[in-house]
Amino acid sequence: MSESLISRRKASWKRLEDLVARAGETRGVRGFSRSDLRELIHSYRRASSDLAIARVESRDQRLVSYLNGLVIRAHGVLYRTRSSGMKGVVSFYLGDFPVIFRRTWRYTFATFLIFTLISLCSFIATWRDVDFADFAYVPPLAVARIQAGVSWWEELNRAAPQGAAMIMANNIGVSLKVFAMSIIPVAGTVNALMPSALQFGAINALILKYGMTLRLWAFVAGHGVLEFTAIFIAGGAGLMIGLGLLVPGERTRRDALVERGATAIRLLAGCIPLLIIAGLIEGFISPLQVHPGYKVAVSLATAIGLTAYLLKPARVP
Repeated sequence: MSESLISRRKASWKRLEDLVARAGETRGVRGFSRSDLRELIHSYRRASSDLAIARVESRDQRLVSYLNGLVIRAHGVLYRTRSSGMKGVVSFYLGDFPVIFRRTWRYTFATFLIFTLISLCSFIATWRDVDFADFAYVPPLAVARIQAGVSWWEELNRAAPQGAAMIMANNIGVSLKVFAMSIIPVAGTVNALMPSALQFGAINALILKYGMTLRLWAFVAGHGVLEFTAIFIAGGAGLMIGLGLLVPGERTRRDALVERGATAIRLLAGCIPLLIIAGLIEGFISPLQVHPGYKVAVSLATAIGLTAYLLKPARVP
């Protein structure tokens, strides 16, 4: 970034600083005139562009750090303004979250691959030797019930309201744990997913071996799509922070933490409705004694709805 360009931009950066500071003093931009608000948005976009150029062309890390901090603060002012009240919450879930997911899907996919690989290894090991299930966190009583053809999972949710609440709390807790542990890149993600993935693979091997696959998957199908997707997104969010700290690029680790941490928290927030809906389905619909086709239909509906939601085109302002 040339000195002449820096000199020309300094006044714009200073003006953006002043606008951000003013917004901080007045708790947002509600007191801004229309022209001031337009100037804030324009200056923010220009500073973002300058930051991108500086990261590529400048060797002055102080300049890059300064611009990065300025852009983050300005983004916070604009986002806080957009997100005030229930309207902001609705705007986040209907518009922002799907966009953030699409921008970071590789981390979610990496978490999915780790889970799948561990599950596959556990499936093969249990298929060859049923005793491996004990190592894979499957309780001996559960193994005995599968061997006896007992659908033990149907007993878990007989008290639907209480069961749904417990399931929601458990699923949210699991997602938070996966998120927190995944901040340690790869190793933390593997460690967080290991118990669930081993158990998942082992149970699937057992139910296939003893002819219970349809019965269990008829129970799991309705809520599984949302539940697993949320857990993979949470793991991917943690992995994104961890990799940013491990390989920050031209940014400082502090800047990487601030930038990726903000994105990760928003991803985690986006998982909460998915887990609540999954808990309601698991507590009220999954235990119903109905034809498996109905539960498969619920699964397909959630899969199609979730795909349409996450991949819908971004809104044009």
